[in-house]
Amino acid sequence: MKSDYEYHIEIENLCTWFGEKQILKNITCYFEDSSVTAIMGPSGCGKSTLLRSINRLNDLVDSFRMTGKIMLQGENIYAPDADVYELRRRVGMVFQRPNPFPMSIRDNITYGPRLHGLHDSDELERIVEHTLRRAALWDEVKDNLDQPALNLSGGQQQRLCIARALSIDPPILLMDEPVSALDPISAAKIEDLIMQLKKDYTIILVTHNVQQAFRVSDQAAFLYLGELVEFDKTKRIAEAPEDPRTEAFITGRIG
Repeated sequence: MKSDYEYHIEIENLCTWFGEKQILKNITCYFEDSSVTAIMGPSGCGKSTLLRSINRLNDLVDSFRMTGKIMLQGENIYAPDADVYELRRRVGMVFQRPNPFPMSIRDNITYGPRLHGLHDSDELERIVEHTLRRAALWDEVKDNLDQPALNLSGGQQQRLCIARALSIDPPILLMDEPVSALDPISAAKIEDLIMQLKKDYTIILVTHNVQQAFRVSDQAAFLYLGELVEFDKTKRIAEAPEDPRTEAFITGRIG
């Protein structure tokens, strides 16, 4: 699925608060189509708040408020008439810890399409195979689709959650530290998967792991104390960061 716009997402002067505490301060950036953008920074810098602003998950917190704009394919997702239900169909989400539903592998995948009104059994089976293949999990589970998803290993569960997010074909995929709870082998599989998926999806990845950001992303954003310190091509930031705070984070002196 391709956008008619050069960028899927543009953020303009975004400020956010939880109660009286300001988290993000005048964030302006964009996310390119069919690429991976890594949002990196130390704990508490606002990475996850920024990510969750893009599919309005922060709205679930009563004390949350924001100013500024987030434009998705030219439309302000915080406009009074914005359809949040449709937004979350277009913007998939994978969380830090695997969170498969307590149901079968098959039902995890078909849950979203059924929720959106698809009940044709042949089409649902096609989606199950297609998304599990996209998530590099099909060969491992194809003979056990009716088994509980919770029986899978941690790494398999996370790939299942990625497949579940892809089941409703969102053009954008948000990932909030998707490998931080996994062993190194499983983490490497997820990183390989991200590299494959970026051909067809706009991926925004939150990570505190600098080397992971450098391995998988095309663009990188460095957040510090709620401010967007630096945003550019990952290669440029890796080789010649402009701000001393970015260099300090990359070299491990802060974070």
